[in-house]
Amino acid sequence: MLYRILTILFYLTTKAYFRSITVYGKKFLPKKNTPVIFAANHPSAFMDPILLAAQINKSLYFLARGDVFKKKYLRPILNQLHMLPVYKSDVSPDQMHKNESTFAKCYEHLGKNKAILIFPEGISKTERRLREIKTGVARIALGAEEKNDFKLGLTVIPIGLNYSNPHIFKGDVLVNFGKPILVSDYQEAFIKDPREAVLQLTERIKKDLEKQTVVIDNEQLEKTIKHIETLYRSSLRQENSTREKGTQDFRLSQDIVKAVHHFAEHEPKVVKDFERKITAYIKELRQSHLRDSQIRSSSIGLDVIRRIAYFSIGFPLFLFGYIFNIIPFKLTAFISFKIKARADFVGAVNIAVGLFIFLIVYIIQGIIIASFSNTILAVIFCLSFYPVGFFTVDYIKTYYRFRGSIKYLGLFMKKSDLVADLKTKRQELITELEKRKVEYLSQVES
Repeated sequence: MLYRILTILFYLTTKAYFRSITVYGKKFLPKKNTPVIFAANHPSAFMDPILLAAQINKSLYFLARGDVFKKKYLRPILNQLHMLPVYKSDVSPDQMHKNESTFAKCYEHLGKNKAILIFPEGISKTERRLREIKTGVARIALGAEEKNDFKLGLTVIPIGLNYSNPHIFKGDVLVNFGKPILVSDYQEAFIKDPREAVLQLTERIKKDLEKQTVVIDNEQLEKTIKHIETLYRSSLRQENSTREKGTQDFRLSQDIVKAVHHFAEHEPKVVKDFERKITAYIKELRQSHLRDSQIRSSSIGLDVIRRIAYFSIGFPLFLFGYIFNIIPFKLTAFISFKIKARADFVGAVNIAVGLFIFLIVYIIQGIIIASFSNTILAVIFCLSFYPVGFFTVDYIKTYYRFRGSIKYLGLFMKKSDLVADLKTKRQELITELEKRKVEYLSQVES
């Protein structure tokens, strides 16, 4: 019951926290009456299970660090949240024997057609790369099938979590579900050599996870890749439909990473020269307080009349949403700031704190309204706080975009030479990227 309530609340919270949540590959999700292990990359600590529990319409069981189960008063709550303890040799070497009972519990759950979520990297870090994939997923999957004479029909579904930045409000995330891996395909290999079968399945999971994520192996190239994405990805997307922006951006990012790695290996001077040019362009943008999207646009795009109408008509609704959401918003920001969370826990802390602060403040505000009117009116008001809050955020965001356009117009009128120079530099960079794209494709295809 607690798990179900929290998944609903976290669904609403993640929808409010992220600007966009794109889910790709839902067709690969199994029916409710079939067992499955979800294997996901792990860039953002507790944010990852929160997001997936909210998006997967099937109760999940999670493997969690065993040391959190040491406190007896927490165990009933952790059990209600479907958490199963797993112990690591570098953290709890004296508790490793307890993993056998955890594995047995996993076999039991899978035998009852339930779902387990595992992060096979075994560690969380906000990086666009995969760490070593541990063998736990393969061992549990093959162990469960062995217990059921390889007739269980168990699948492993790789999941790629691709955040723009999981630790800031109104970032983007793409959840990529990959094709199911049928565990019984490894029956023959398991009968011959169980250890070799575990390694084979682990390698398959690793390769499939790489397909679902943007992996940058060379840390030194990461900054350059980000700059190219800022500059070039939007230009490439303009040639395509505006639908499914998240999946388009993901595929384009994968292609950009492959191309940059290719040139870094075969023509490092080309990469160095381009790094210098694009870094100088980005630096000049920041110094001028401009965005690349403003330079990219051929028109100023103020659309003054429509914007003024939107601000005028929408102001009462904005004010209502602002009044009833500003207190929990500010409280969440204050408490989250005071909590000294590890870098990869920041987003999860924001989500968790926001959930409970908003819920508590909404209830208090509802009680206050009820004391001045009646319960029905208070309930109606409480139910309106969340959707009106969405409008308020959009109103503020639209205002800042409009203000940015005004500033750009002022800069364009005062320093038209600067804007023209930036447009020229941008076009030169795009032209070079187009040239390198043709070179890369011809070399890869040949």
